[in-house]
Amino acid sequence: MNLKSYLALLYYRLRYKYQDLKLKLDIKIANWNKKGKERLTVMVIPHSEQKTINFHISYRAITIFIGTILVLLLISSVNVLSHSGSIHQLTELNLSNQDFIRQSAKMKEEINGLHEHVEYYHNHVGALYGRLTGDNSKVAKGIGGAEKLGLNSDKNLAPGAEVFRLKEDVHNLKVANELTQEIISILKKRKNLIRQTPSIWPVKGYVLYPYGEYLNPVTARRDFNNGLDIGAFAGSEVVATAPGTVYEIGYTRNTGYFVKVAHKFGWKTIYSNLDRVKVKANQQISKNEVLGFVGKSENSPQYSLHYEIHVGTRAIDPFAFLNQIQD
Repeated sequence: MNLKSYLALLYYRLRYKYQDLKLKLDIKIANWNKKGKERLTVMVIPHSEQKTINFHISYRAITIFIGTILVLLLISSVNVLSHSGSIHQLTELNLSNQDFIRQSAKMKEEINGLHEHVEYYHNHVGALYGRLTGDNSKVAKGIGGAEKLGLNSDKNLAPGAEVFRLKEDVHNLKVANELTQEIISILKKRKNLIRQTPSIWPVKGYVLYPYGEYLNPVTARRDFNNGLDIGAFAGSEVVATAPGTVYEIGYTRNTGYFVKVAHKFGWKTIYSNLDRVKVKANQQISKNEVLGFVGKSENSPQYSLHYEIHVGTRAIDPFAFLNQIQD
């Protein structure tokens, strides 16, 4: 058998099966139509002598009715399931919303606490900067519009005001940080100035004659004291009150041995009534280094140290530069 004959045979077989299936389907449809045209009679017989009511219903109508009921039940089931899913989603959204509200309230409390700390830090840094420099122009805080948004109130903030409060706090922190860096720089400079300023007692003792007018025990007249006379034991160590350079050492009958020290920033100190001197001219000395020892002279019959502080050529009261508590 060649290919052409085989294909022809296959074609006729398929055609036969198709016609057979079509015939069976037509028979079933005809039977269903015939069955559908058959009718059922429903009789309603009342207990009284009223007329009997007859209903004639075809099988096709019954089938359509039952099919309609089934379709409606299916649609209702789908709607119920969909509604249940929507309720579940709404419940989850409600829970999420409540959790969001709690987190928002907690965040607002943290923002308020942070704002208070920023305010405290900014105010104190600004006050310190103002005292150090006397310039309050850099201390201004805020980014503008705070009053309109109610940012100055810790409660009942306007909607979205937390964002502007955070921006304001970030700005104030930036300003406070810049002021802090300037304060550190100023303090470093002043620390160097303080380190070079005479600030300790040159000898352990007590104030015998203060700066200014006093009654001279030798001449019995009122003289002006350019420094401070500190009573002390004979031979007590006299120390430098600031680092510097010894620029003059000498002796006179009125002052005894004396040592003059030059410091930075124009400071000069003079130590008189010394019994002995331990340093040399042009020697670099440090703070608290021993310069000599307490003695006495014709003008100071008591053992004491005459101590002067000069700024340039002007003598000033040394007492203001002494620690009020001696070691």
